[in-house]
Amino acid sequence: MLGVSSSCVKDRDQGIDRRGGTLDVAGIGSMVVDRVHRTPRILGGDAKGMLHELPGAGAVQRHVGGVVLNHLGWAAALGARVGIFGRQGDDEDGRFLQAAMDRLGIEHDLLRVDAATSLAEIFVDDAGARAIYMAPGATSGTTAAQVREHHGVFIGRARIVSTEVSQLPLGAACEALRVARGGSATCVVDLDVPPSDALASLGNEAELDQLLRSAHTLKPSKQAALELVAGSDALDIARRLRAEYANDAVVVTDGEAGCAVTSESYEGWVTGRSVTVVDTTGAGDAFLGGLLVGRGQGLGWEDAARLANACGAACAQQLGAFPEDPHAACARVAELYEGPALALAPAPPRGP
Repeated sequence: MLGVSSSCVKDRDQGIDRRGGTLDVAGIGSMVVDRVHRTPRILGGDAKGMLHELPGAGAVQRHVGGVVLNHLGWAAALGARVGIFGRQGDDEDGRFLQAAMDRLGIEHDLLRVDAATSLAEIFVDDAGARAIYMAPGATSGTTAAQVREHHGVFIGRARIVSTEVSQLPLGAACEALRVARGGSATCVVDLDVPPSDALASLGNEAELDQLLRSAHTLKPSKQAALELVAGSDALDIARRLRAEYANDAVVVTDGEAGCAVTSESYEGWVTGRSVTVVDTTGAGDAFLGGLLVGRGQGLGWEDAARLANACGAACAQQLGAFPEDPHAACARVAELYEGPALALAPAPPRGP
């Protein structure tokens, strides 16, 4: 049973900062502990290989991760006031994630439950490519009723509400955007996995269609988008998606090559920044964090995409997806960004 009851909900954690006020972005979705391994190459079936030693960590390092928590982290590293809401395990991994949220000033409105925090085993090869195996944990138990009954006030504080197609059940994501649209917030959906994978575990076709149509801004990866529409290139795919789902804007990412944007005010290709890649995990999440900050600071779509590309490139230069050192992350983004001057500085951490 996935619903909330007095026996499964341990606590309602509304974070340390109870000042209220407007959030630039509030998101619901993946909050994950990433267990990162380095390997010479990604293995196929029936193959064996050795793992590299990681400095001070043996064969595995624990990192903060998750599609939504990552993009909120990068937005916070650039100065946005952000928050996350949803269902999280009341365990050591959950406390590890909440400590990271507090360090970056990410407010949280969480239902802490007797379930494991979401986990990902990530194998990164010498070229920076990765294979990810996910166990959705507490995130997979989120229901529309929980969103409606427990998070409406938090959603109402946000100018932008973001969610994902990755680990969060589609019904819960739809409800978050229904509440957000009722309060006139801008809705953003990150289509992170191919629809066939989503429909295998997260919901049905009607829910997926509703979610994609509820997005003012739809941000799919090229690989995921190709299951929805055909297209000769990323820009053609973006145009077809926007026509199909009636979004205000569609931004299709294509890895280090860059992104295609189509909107009422701008349409075009924005080339990515070339960097030496350490780990591509979370680069698309960082991209979305930068895109949201750029738009929030009044940039047009082309310049916001340049900032987003800079964030994705900065993320790819580190091991792990989350900006553990927000000052270093912000400084690197500023170096890579090519656009109008912006005031970028990490959000302050929250104290007790």
